[in-house]
Amino acid sequence: MAKSFFKKIVVAINGKQSSIQTAMYAVMMAKIYNIEIRFVFVIDTATIKFLSINKLIISDDLEERLEADGKRYLEYVEMLASSKGVKCQKDLRKGGVFSEVLKSAEEFEADLILLGGNIREVGKTGIKHNFLSSAETSILSNSKCPVMIVQKPNIEAEFKIF
Repeated sequence: MAKSFFKKIVVAINGKQSSIQTAMYAVMMAKIYNIEIRFVFVIDTATIKFLSINKLIISDDLEERLEADGKRYLEYVEMLASSKGVKCQKDLRKGGVFSEVLKSAEEFEADLILLGGNIREVGKTGIKHNFLSSAETSILSNSKCPVMIVQKPNIEAEFKIF
């Protein structure tokens, strides 16, 4: 077995398809290189508070619904990991997305953070560009460990036969 540079990785899960694909990629990495994984989902309470203060949302139970979603996504990626015989940790947090992902990575003593890449076509040219959210850009800019952007849209087929 090849030796890995990485012993512990944190995977940011946000419910987008790209983050689920990144989780699959992480599980395959963990299985091949015997890496520990922590999946982290952050309930963005800073944005909820801002929207509530400015009366842009009226729903009182938004945070509870996001927490339920977070638990469901974390359970799903845990199931993906266990289906390949990989153990993982789940970390559900509240706060600012980028700061909580970085705190989770630091507490876990992660060697690598994985983020899902979002590719968008721009205009009629067909040229594709990578798009990172402001939280992802902040993670990339402020992380004390390497950050990998995973863009593997057809990973589901590989994951099935892995």
